[in-house]
Amino acid sequence: MPCRVGMSTDPDERIAYWKAKETFLSGRVVASNLTYDEALAMERRLAERDGCRYSGGGQRISGRVWSVYRMSYCD
Repeated sequence: MPCRVGMSTDPDERIAYWKAKETFLSGRVVASNLTYDEALAMERRLAERDGCRYSGGGQRISGRVWSVYRMSYCD
């Protein structure tokens, strides 16, 4: 897998977490200000399109508090 896609209410923390756990070269926020359902749909769509690992959401929190991030093993 060349990448990992995820969703979080604190994307900077999640990017830092994955950078410490695995050898990623880059991480970026793809979209912000999303609802849980919007973020979940985008996470799945990007992961399936790009062949990335993903977990499929997290604990549901209401409101436009979600972001989607993408981590890459190569630039």
